[in-house]
Amino acid sequence: MKLSDEILKSLVSFPCPQCRYEVEIQLLDVRVQSYRYCPCCRSRIRLVDADGSMFGELEAIDLAMNELTQALKGMS
Repeated sequence: MKLSDEILKSLVSFPCPQCRYEVEIQLLDVRVQSYRYCPCCRSRIRLVDADGSMFGELEAIDLAMNELTQALKGMS
């Protein structure tokens, strides 16, 4: 299992654009650009990773973890 997969399962909160109520989502929801409804005002919120930065950063995390694993294996 990659670290990025675990990160995508993480829960984060953000304020609803309409009523400012704190909405909790998984980061995976942003990656797949899904829609969520605010539990307070029922506004439909589209979750967008506009510049695709999440995908690139998750790849960088996996690469860094692979490098760390290889370095630790080399120490033993």
